[in-house]
Amino acid sequence: MKTLILCGGLGTRLNSVSNGIPKCMMKINDRFFIYYLLDLLISKGLDDVILCTGHGHKIIKNLIGNRYNGAKISYSKENKALGTGGAILHSLSSFSDRRFFVLNGDSYCDFDLEIEQILNDSLNFIYIHKVQNISRYGEVKINKIDNSVTSFIEKRAHEESGYINAGIYVLNRSIFEPFVKNVFLSLESEILPSLVGKLKGIMCNKGFIDIGTPSSLIKSHIFFADQFTLEKS
Repeated sequence: MKTLILCGGLGTRLNSVSNGIPKCMMKINDRFFIYYLLDLLISKGLDDVILCTGHGHKIIKNLIGNRYNGAKISYSKENKALGTGGAILHSLSSFSDRRFFVLNGDSYCDFDLEIEQILNDSLNFIYIHKVQNISRYGEVKINKIDNSVTSFIEKRAHEESGYINAGIYVLNRSIFEPFVKNVFLSLESEILPSLVGKLKGIMCNKGFIDIGTPSSLIKSHIFFADQFTLEKS
């Protein structure tokens, strides 16, 4: 199954520390963030990867090339910023799979590959993670009986626990048919809300981190140090 990693974001909130380098190329504990994502995918048997790039394409391609630890790496390059949904739509012409994985290029969440669920190609899936404070992320509301997504709640200054979007998806290409190519399109605010009723949540509670802000980038150093300490113990 193809896996897309969304690597084309400008990362404006990180400009003070990134100097224009793509977010996925930020170094954490002397490793590029993209390496953590690729290693995670390979550990799950997902070794056919498309990097959806834009800003910083040459930097990313020069580092990764076409192979990484046995995984096949290809590229879908945007000539202008298309947003998360637009980047996926732009990439669809490069492969024919009806279903595929998608990962955000600026967040990490270890997940279980729920084979029986993802083979049910009548549904789309979003991995969700429970946090103690949803105010920074927004919230994914689910039906506790069947884990179907009932709504997406925008960010608000309301500190409480809940489920957030972990930035990992299993999607059918048919959901992109109503949308126009080569225009800015948000997966989070335009496509996912249209899937309510056809979208199920899968829990991933092995830890979550994003590197979208300077403060979360700092926290990621501790996060990955702890993650790999646990793996070795």
